[in-house]
Amino acid sequence: MDKQGGPRNSRVIEVLHKVVGVADLYGWGFGGRIFDEIHPKTIKKLVADDQLAEKDAVAAALPQFVGEREYACDDESDAVAVGIAWLLQQGKIDSPYQEKPKKTAAKKAGSSK
Repeated sequence: MDKQGGPRNSRVIEVLHKVVGVADLYGWGFGGRIFDEIHPKTIKKLVADDQLAEKDAVAAALPQFVGEREYACDDESDAVAVGIAWLLQQGKIDSPYQEKPKKTAAKKAGSSK
């Protein structure tokens, strides 16, 4: 915390928000939407196979996608996780997790005996 009670990097965060805003505005000027939004639970599910995974669990899942890496902070591993989630959604890479079979109506009816 700084002397005013806010986070130490509040000025840095403010500047980064402005940079993102300018980049978004620029992108919209050249053809509309050029980015995708991915919900944090979706990222966690895709990368760590658990939509309620904590940051350390998501970071621990990254080596199966990119090999062993040292990350300076959570922000770096979070950024890698976002990239991996996007690649998975786009079908650019395969998920290491097997899809769980979906229950069918016949199985549900048969299992109640």
